[in-house]
Amino acid sequence: MITRERAAERGRARAGTRRAPGARGPAKPDGGTHAASRRTWRQSRARVVSQREYGAGFRWLELELPAGFMAPVAGQFVQLMLEFPSPVLLPRPMSVASARRVRGKLRVGFLYAAVGTGTRALAELPPGAGVSVTGPLGRGYPLHEPGTPVLIAGGRGVAPLLMAAESLARSRRRCEFVFGARTAGLLVGLTEARSRLARARGRLHLATDDGSRGFHGDVVALLAKLAPKLERPLVIHACGPHGMLAAVARWAMANGARAHLAMESVMACGTGVCRGCPLPRSGEARAQVLAEGAAAAALKGNPEWAMCCTDGPVFEARDLDWERVE
Repeated sequence: MITRERAAERGRARAGTRRAPGARGPAKPDGGTHAASRRTWRQSRARVVSQREYGAGFRWLELELPAGFMAPVAGQFVQLMLEFPSPVLLPRPMSVASARRVRGKLRVGFLYAAVGTGTRALAELPPGAGVSVTGPLGRGYPLHEPGTPVLIAGGRGVAPLLMAAESLARSRRRCEFVFGARTAGLLVGLTEARSRLARARGRLHLATDDGSRGFHGDVVALLAKLAPKLERPLVIHACGPHGMLAAVARWAMANGARAHLAMESVMACGTGVCRGCPLPRSGEARAQVLAEGAAAAALKGNPEWAMCCTDGPVFEARDLDWERVE
């Protein structure tokens, strides 16, 4: 069967156009793609290395994967499937919070809360237990984009953004890191955040809605206070509740900044097949998909709806209709 993706590939081949090795999906009009769109995914059996309490009701899980598993980039996710017998049928999408090589094998970390049947069962896995991992999936943060990086985290959204700060540090780029929560007790893993940001030379700015720690107000109010002191252009990378992300997106669009926002959705497959994670496209994004026609990737939604798993989970602010995002 020839899909729209394969048809587009054949058309590019006939025209003599070149693609980066392993590229998945069409090139962007500006000639660039998210780093994640050039990566391929696979399914592997992982081993639990450790689990520990992280604070504020969250846990840290570290898995060891085979050497051939591609290292995820900040903003990507994997699908975790518990081995039989399992109380749940479907895998769980998990945002990657760290990735490092240890003796030739990949170790990947996750920050999660044991709130449902699947995650409670995951929390009970001892060291050495097996779990099926599919990934890395989705598009990550475009950390190569020029400008002053401003990372904005809400609650548990801190984990993938600490990974992003460390990636920026390896490129000798310093970030501004805005971390907010409703109250000081919900600043998840603050001590570890301070330590990791110190190594990455990032500047930490705290905000709480009730004023119990740092700036008294939300992250957008703190962003508005910091922005005049920062060199333009600003490039925002954010992760947190959808309400926070909508507010960050609106601020960015009103103030001439680009914002890349990691969205969440219930997912069954994580690869675009089940069509279960739609997000409403903006009018601008809808027009772009219509203009692409047959070149539009078959597993990346339709003109009206983006798939969180394949179009995202990281979206630029102008890609979504924030009035319809739930």
